[in-house]
Amino acid sequence: MPTDATPTDKAAADFVARFGGVFEHSPWVAETALAADPAIALADIPALHAGMCAAVRAAGRDRQLALLRAHPDLAGKLAVAGRLTADSASEQAGAGLDRCTPEEFERLQVLNDAYKEKFGFPFIIAVRGLTRADILDAFQHRIHNTPEQEFETALAQVERIALLRLHQMGPSPGRTLMDRLDRFAAISAEPDALTRLFLTPEHRAAADRLMTWMTEAGMTARIDPAGNVVGRYEGTRPGLPALLIGSHIDTVRNAGKYDGNLGVLAGVAAVAELHRSGERLPFAVEVIGFGDEEGVRFPVTLTGSRALAGRFDPAALGATDAEGVAYADALRAFGGDPDAIASAARDPADILAYVEAHIEQGPVLESENLGIGIVTGINGASRYTVTVSGTAEHAGTVPMPLRRDALAGAAEMVLAVERHARAVPDLVATVGRIEARPGAVNVIPGGAVFTIDIRSPDDAARIAAMEAIADDFAAIAARRDLTHAIEKTHEAPATACAAELIEQLSAAVRRCGLPPRRLPSGAGHDAMAVASLCPVGMLFTRCRSGISHNPAESITVEDADLTVRVLLDFIRHFRDR
Repeated sequence: MPTDATPTDKAAADFVARFGGVFEHSPWVAETALAADPAIALADIPALHAGMCAAVRAAGRDRQLALLRAHPDLAGKLAVAGRLTADSASEQAGAGLDRCTPEEFERLQVLNDAYKEKFGFPFIIAVRGLTRADILDAFQHRIHNTPEQEFETALAQVERIALLRLHQMGPSPGRTLMDRLDRFAAISAEPDALTRLFLTPEHRAAADRLMTWMTEAGMTARIDPAGNVVGRYEGTRPGLPALLIGSHIDTVRNAGKYDGNLGVLAGVAAVAELHRSGERLPFAVEVIGFGDEEGVRFPVTLTGSRALAGRFDPAALGATDAEGVAYADALRAFGGDPDAIASAARDPADILAYVEAHIEQGPVLESENLGIGIVTGINGASRYTVTVSGTAEHAGTVPMPLRRDALAGAAEMVLAVERHARAVPDLVATVGRIEARPGAVNVIPGGAVFTIDIRSPDDAARIAAMEAIADDFAAIAARRDLTHAIEKTHEAPATACAAELIEQLSAAVRRCGLPPRRLPSGAGHDAMAVASLCPVGMLFTRCRSGISHNPAESITVEDADLTVRVLLDFIRHFRDR
């Protein structure tokens, strides 16, 4: 009789039937891995992959060479590729190899012949996420390797292909996540655009929907006094310290679907997978949906995450929006409690770390054909409101030399901002809003107001640049007989992500079959505020053309799925510092 640790003949046959094709035309890999460790039949994907790769590495040179030779040539035109399995055909079609131009097809054939003559096996590459040009370039480069170098490179590519296939065989939370992001985007103040400002009825409706999904994922859900949505998934016993996963659910006007929302709903999706499999960890997991990350409705920002970190500035309660509604009143109407915001602060002893997933908001990952990256740090940022005052007079009666035109002075100041930003490496500065007063077509502007947003990974460089800009403003105002005032409305120092979280996130990316690409964030995030409470880390998800704060934001189902898988793998392997 078989023991609990020994699979029956039928169970073994089922295992090989399911996983025998993961390594091309080589069911012996699954058979050998199962014989070496019967428990592998119940293992998760990383352990299953590791066991199968161990079987390959222990098999000896002859069998490894046979495995390489079992792979088909890169077909170029699938119709001529009789040896392609369904998986290979799908993978090659996904890379566009069935749509080669005649020139590309001819180049493939020449490279195939030269490669096989030199190495004795077909060229093998994990094509997922690559273009035809990427594949041809890799082919051209690798053909110059030594036989030993290329044998090892080809085996590594076979192992990567196997990992990608294993992940495709498992459940795909990416489609569910994308569907939910679509539904979430429908909660908006505008019927044909996504606008969900902080503490509005739309924000509250999104919070309610989020709490429903959190509850379905096995969490208890609540709104804290600062208006943050908090879902908690207990660990092996109630009350354990928590790993926080989060981002924001407020948006800019006419926003894209994914900025902020992706990180929150990806966190819910990861916890849902834990709940589905009945897993409890030696720590709790909390998913946080912050508000006020964008700072659009009120002249403050990050108040939700600052409240969580115990750094809320009570002066924010007196801020008013464009309609004259006070922050404190809006918070009460939302369901928060301005008198109890201090109780939203978390005890550092109860929090292990914070990790935020977010679209990249830049083009780096797309340019390198990578679906995900690990953030090393967040640029420091300052925001200012500049008021310029002159004299409002009749546009037809005042000669040009006698004018005190506030808008013309402001225009010169705007160009000064651009000039200084261009002169400092890695510094960016933006004037995003400008207003002329009184704003009449036949009146010389007697006043002008504009904003400055200035960012850099180097706080000293950012501060020095703003000081130089202020000196230029003073000179411009004096020369034009104007007065001006500069009011700082936001200040956030550069934030470094915790080294241990960067390493753990990198390991999770590797276990999911991709190289860990590390890069900085030029945009601000809630992680900046939470960093005063606990170590923080971030993941970036590839976003088409790096577009954000725009309805054209676009991510793929595959990258959404990858984000959840990396996040889930990180959570499962998380170790407190």
